[in-house]
Amino acid sequence: MFNLQQLETLIQCVESGSFSAAARKLGKAQSAVSTTIANLEIDTGIEIFDRSTRVPSLTADGKMFYSHAVSLISHSANIKAMVTALSSGVENSVTLVTNDLLLTPELLSVINNFYQHFPHTELSIQIIDNQHIAQYVSQHESAVGLKIWDTTTPTDVDLGLVGYLPTSVVVAKSHQLTRQKVVKLEELSVYRQVVLAETGSPLDITLTSTLTRTNHINVLVSILEQGDAWGIVPDHLLNAQRGLAAIKLLAEEKNFLLHVDRVTRKNQCLGPAMAWLHQQCSKIYNLSRL
Repeated sequence: MFNLQQLETLIQCVESGSFSAAARKLGKAQSAVSTTIANLEIDTGIEIFDRSTRVPSLTADGKMFYSHAVSLISHSANIKAMVTALSSGVENSVTLVTNDLLLTPELLSVINNFYQHFPHTELSIQIIDNQHIAQYVSQHESAVGLKIWDTTTPTDVDLGLVGYLPTSVVVAKSHQLTRQKVVKLEELSVYRQVVLAETGSPLDITLTSTLTRTNHINVLVSILEQGDAWGIVPDHLLNAQRGLAAIKLLAEEKNFLLHVDRVTRKNQCLGPAMAWLHQQCSKIYNLSRL
């Protein structure tokens, strides 16, 4: 049966264009390369190269065999890299649990970069209600959470402030408030407010008695787009909505910032992937990046 060394020699011969060029790259004698290919043809029962011309070329069967050889060698390299990673203590899976409001472009970039650093570690992204994140982390060993600060004080996890999520008071672009140069918060009381029902979160703040409550940000945005209400929306979501605009508030009433906490298990021993994710979470919501 053929082996990986034979397949690697075959691939080098094809990529180099000749047996002699492959021999130079492999640091072997040309006769050794020719013998390896000949033995590979014997072991497989396939005529891989047509030797009727001065420079051997792949036969039809050889082309098919070469294509599969490339895939097998690539897969073998991935297995070797995975074994090296696992033997060095890299986790085979980790979980990031967060609130859907915190899925900023910066967080999505971190998720993408995770795979560049840990290609053989499975990353699970769990989106759950803000008030359940701490409990989830406490019950799962390889999990780190990101949550909006609220009034609860869980005792079985560690919380750490890692930054802020900027928000704005938002209305439809057709709303009459957009025509005012500056708006006082007290002026909002005459308009209907759409509130995101996050138990214990600052997003629950109400400034008017006429309310619509929803538990999903997409519903809130859709209602605002109808034109007769206002609500508090994270800036990264506002930037993605063509039909919405932030109203201009007095300077002392601007900047609704939501505190973002990182959630980890108490006394948790971090593996390489978790340690990297833990560190990156402390950079995502830095205001200088937003």
